[in-house]
Amino acid sequence: MIRRARVLTPKGWIEGAEERGVLAFRGIPFAQSTAGEARFRAPRPVRAWSGTLDASFFGRAAPQPGTRSGPLARWSAVPPAGAGEDCLNLNVWTPAADHRRRAVLIWVHGGGFSHGSGSFHLYAGDRLARRGDVVVVTFNYRLGVFGGLDLRGLGGGASADTNFALRDQIAALEWVQSNIESFGGDPDNVTLFGQSAGAMSVGTLMASPRGADLFRRGILQSGAGDNVLSVEQARRIAGLLLEKMNLDAGQGDVVRALRKLNWATLLRAQLELRAEHGLRLGMLAWQPVIDGDLVPGLPRARFEAGEAMKVPLLIGTNRDEWKMFTATDKRRRTLDEGTLRKYLTQTFLGSREPDSTDVSAAIAGARTEEALSLYGTGRDGAACSPSEIWNRIQTDRVFHYPAVELADAHTGRGAPTWFYRFDWKPPLAPNRVGACHALELAFVFGTLRTRWLRPLFGMSSKSVTLSDRMQAAWLSFARTGDPGADGDVAWPAYECGQGRTRVFGGHESTDRTIDPALKEFWKGSPEVRDRVLRGRF
Repeated sequence: MIRRARVLTPKGWIEGAEERGVLAFRGIPFAQSTAGEARFRAPRPVRAWSGTLDASFFGRAAPQPGTRSGPLARWSAVPPAGAGEDCLNLNVWTPAADHRRRAVLIWVHGGGFSHGSGSFHLYAGDRLARRGDVVVVTFNYRLGVFGGLDLRGLGGGASADTNFALRDQIAALEWVQSNIESFGGDPDNVTLFGQSAGAMSVGTLMASPRGADLFRRGILQSGAGDNVLSVEQARRIAGLLLEKMNLDAGQGDVVRALRKLNWATLLRAQLELRAEHGLRLGMLAWQPVIDGDLVPGLPRARFEAGEAMKVPLLIGTNRDEWKMFTATDKRRRTLDEGTLRKYLTQTFLGSREPDSTDVSAAIAGARTEEALSLYGTGRDGAACSPSEIWNRIQTDRVFHYPAVELADAHTGRGAPTWFYRFDWKPPLAPNRVGACHALELAFVFGTLRTRWLRPLFGMSSKSVTLSDRMQAAWLSFARTGDPGADGDVAWPAYECGQGRTRVFGGHESTDRTIDPALKEFWKGSPEVRDRVLRGRF
């Protein structure tokens, strides 16, 4: 017999159910629908309701590309309720709604700011809640054009806000502050953790004036503080989107016209724009934009200036991040040396068609040669193939060394910092997949034991033990601010210039030093850092 549980919140009664030893409350609205006139505006507080809200089922996901049909349905982040603009809802897993003030972990999902939901089965919070006696919260935020379109400068733009996705995230955090004690959580002991776009969001909120007092600790998995757009980049993307819909940015109230469109129409234009935004590889069209409000500047620069939250930080990356993007791409997996050089030159130059007569092209060529020298030999001393070089360079450029620089900046200001690297490779296609982007998620949430994930992760004692170790570290960090406090393996804090790193999985030691030559190569790279610090971002 299913045991029901009722909780009284400031907005009304909510009823959930006991599942696998914890109480689960799904689909709780934390803000009103964002449809119609609410589109492109900051989220509005949810209204009180009469009676009891049934929190037995997940709510809608944000509008996004995707499918729920066929064999891929189980991998879709869109729940059975579907997608829609009434998507601002969250889910709570708690050992008991008894006002005991447990540590709270709030998850910010990834998906490139264009896909995902807090309802995705990988993010089920029952195992963490049960194992650690903590409260776990997952939530949705607006995605794609609905979450990141910058309308400043367009007709009617004064009626729109900026950074809708970040504002949704802040609204969810504010809901936790006002409500989580009723679910047995402590609003003064909140850890915000996320992966990929979610980690980038956490880093951005740590550097935002609006982030203060909403959480006490941050965990960044495969994301750092570099993923924001300049005003010029965001404006160009908005112009390209309008072109897809045959709208003139300079004619009439464009924002009003966009609010009248069906959300599916906007989503189609977003998909058409996907391959044409012209951003550097690794940048995302719908990531946050510098707006002088939520995002005053590049987050990492604010960390370096001492303007970010001085709270405990746990940050890290996966050893083979980029293999997630090449595992199914035969062209990238079979690169020849000439094509690799072309890719690298374009990457360092930042344009699709480099001009060999330009000075910047010469600089990009020099950096290409230096990169090939640094990455030509693998960690085992053997020569690397062009595809392996490409994967290693992109992993370090987009994920690993931006995380290192953020860790350096944070610990340099006296804030406690811990660094990790995830090295575990699946028994299924270990070389092609490697320890790729997002592979650590099932280990952190303990969901690798679910039936449909077993073929990928296996059920060996080593993988289960690794999941237990990672969960113990994440839970220890949430409870105490130190990921090694409750573990059986010492985890020394990260120190700027020493790069002490905890390795999960693989065969390397649990305490290693980040390669100083590679760190120096990526430090201050002109493709990001110089433009920012010299005021050209």
